[in-house]
Amino acid sequence: MTPLAALLAVVALARTGAPGEIHIAELRGIVHPLSAGYLIDAIERADERRAELLVIEIDTPGGLVDSTKEIVQKMLSARTPIAVYVTPSGGRAASAGFLLLEAADIAAMAPGTNTGAAHPIDASGGMTKEDIGLQKAESDLAAFARTIAKNRGRNVELAERAVTDSDSYTEQEALDGGLIDAVARSRADLFAQFDGRTIRRFDGTEVVLDLNGPIAEPLERSTIQRILGPILRPELVLLLLGIGMMGLYVELTHPGLILPGVVGVLCLLLFALAFQYLPMNTVGLLVVALGLVLFVLELKVVSHGLLTVGGIACLTVGLMMVFPRDIPALRVSLAFVVPLALTMGASMALVLWLVTRARGAPVATGTQGMVGETGRALTDLEPGGPEGKVHVHGEIWNAETTSYASRGEEIRVVRVEGMKLLVQRKEIET
Repeated sequence: MTPLAALLAVVALARTGAPGEIHIAELRGIVHPLSAGYLIDAIERADERRAELLVIEIDTPGGLVDSTKEIVQKMLSARTPIAVYVTPSGGRAASAGFLLLEAADIAAMAPGTNTGAAHPIDASGGMTKEDIGLQKAESDLAAFARTIAKNRGRNVELAERAVTDSDSYTEQEALDGGLIDAVARSRADLFAQFDGRTIRRFDGTEVVLDLNGPIAEPLERSTIQRILGPILRPELVLLLLGIGMMGLYVELTHPGLILPGVVGVLCLLLFALAFQYLPMNTVGLLVVALGLVLFVLELKVVSHGLLTVGGIACLTVGLMMVFPRDIPALRVSLAFVVPLALTMGASMALVLWLVTRARGAPVATGTQGMVGETGRALTDLEPGGPEGKVHVHGEIWNAETTSYASRGEEIRVVRVEGMKLLVQRKEIET
């Protein structure tokens, strides 16, 4: 057998051999750099192991455009065919998720799901239709959606309208409109529909799928992805910021408690890590910090509560500004921010009230806390006489008196002078 014939035999055997693995990856929640990194790793792993198909199951409200484009670029250049499957029922592939769905070799949705609403910026976020920034972002993303849909053989007009008009589609509307390839009740139903079918890749090549192979173990997430992934949601990030600030405030006003300070620092560290992956408004963070400063100043300045009110107002406005409202997936509702700000403000105000009341209370610790306490004379005491001995708080002290007191009589502490007490007979009023 010639070398060429041997090579052809090996290739033929490979094509008729056991089917390749099927890989599964998930995208749940916002599209951000961490989730993008995980999906890119999953695609590279599928390529390395020459998988038959990679299924990305998604349920996302959208996310960051830059992260979405990174994923799409990797999907379009992947050796492995990729199916994006919107699941479970009740899930969605909104905004960035719509672009991922359109970029897939196979686009499928479960019954009761929806997709679309891919407009880059919400006009209610402070930008109008006439704003040049909105127009440029919309035009760029619309062109991105058009070129993906055209090269995938999908409905270009509906894909563009999802961007320019924020149109949304049910699974049946998307199927009838040519935006997706199938409606599948389950993963098994998806495999059954496409087993043996020929699909056209983005580069124009055609592949016949054999989906009878084993399902590979899911790719493990990195430590950072496991820790930060679940908390990279705007509401949870704001909670970390709020708890961190309250913990530090309690530690500042009650030094030595330790636990509030430790919890506060840990929460702020997690918030700082989240800051590296989610876009945040620096001005909003400064306004929140100003709110904390106003609460601290209330300890030093008598403002009759004005600084406290100002602090609560700064917290409310600042928390609303932390995440840019032009990214729908990161927009936090006023119904969440106001209770959070009021809770933070009320907690700090309560701590402030306790500190103020404690400052106005009589000294109750140390030697000065003994003033007014009662005890018993152990020796006879007389004004101007030699020092005697008294028993106060279970201890024996040297004492002088302002009035005569016989041994055994009850006395009251008037003043503490170093290690000596000035006392008087208990019956005498000062």
